[in-house]
Amino acid sequence: MTPSHEVGRLPTFAALDGYAVLTGQRRGASIQPDETYFGGQLQALQHPDTESSAGYRPQMLEDSRKTCNDIRVKIDSISEQNLWDESKRLRRKLQCMPEVSYLDQGFPGRCFVVPEWLRTENRLHYGSRIYLFREDDPPEPTDILQKNIDSVVNDTIETFERYQGQLHGYPDCCIDFYQDRSADQPSPEWRSVDPSAELIREEAFEEDLSSIDDVFSRELAPEDIYPFFAREFFPEPGCETATAKGKAIYEELSTALPDELVHDYFRLNFAYNNLVARTMVHGGDQRPAAGRLGREHLLFYLPLQDVLSSSKYA
Repeated sequence: MTPSHEVGRLPTFAALDGYAVLTGQRRGASIQPDETYFGGQLQALQHPDTESSAGYRPQMLEDSRKTCNDIRVKIDSISEQNLWDESKRLRRKLQCMPEVSYLDQGFPGRCFVVPEWLRTENRLHYGSRIYLFREDDPPEPTDILQKNIDSVVNDTIETFERYQGQLHGYPDCCIDFYQDRSADQPSPEWRSVDPSAELIREEAFEEDLSSIDDVFSRELAPEDIYPFFAREFFPEPGCETATAKGKAIYEELSTALPDELVHDYFRLNFAYNNLVARTMVHGGDQRPAAGRLGREHLLFYLPLQDVLSSSKYA
């Protein structure tokens, strides 16, 4: 299997996630089709310093972004039937996005989109998620929706979080760690990254970074970053299971891709999670915009096939 042929059309961060799924290192991966996703790709494709033949992609991304932005939720009250009816209506709209077809055609496994619900007290929040699975091991979209709806109706979001973590191939011990949100201790996101804080230059996230190299206080060894095998996966500090899984993914990717690209993938995940955790400490909830972590961060929004032919990784 050659990644440039199998998943080369996908944005690089999604392509490497997807390749880990196809090779059996993770059960599944997912993409949130939001402003960060669409805007990041448009910025990367149209940036004068990136090496990409944009072609029809910008218009496809704009059309898909418009579909997402135009969606309006119509639910009078939180009930299982209302959530099912609205989920079916929204899924029909989401499936019409050009981006869903593009990813489905570019990923040699199972790719589908589902609405996603979150309830905080009596307020209902809506989003969506595109999942990537192997052909031999996918859940049904309706199964994911049912578990999500059950968690909203019964106010048991922890149950759905655990299920999602298992779908993404996260270790159970790290899922337990992430769900421990005791009021008398920092968030699990911060507890996950804090032990490795000395690897981050304190002032790095206040600067206009030119490269991911500028984030770190020293060159990182693979052992420093093995546990961070996915963006927005916050492993338990010192977790041997997460480290072993990350090492296996690192080595699998390195057999088919330039080692520098794989190393940057893990370094970007590590820095991304650190920045997310630091943002949350200050009450923010924004995901880092493309390029926020340097040129490599922007490049990873380009299709993998373009990145592999770029001057950085060729």
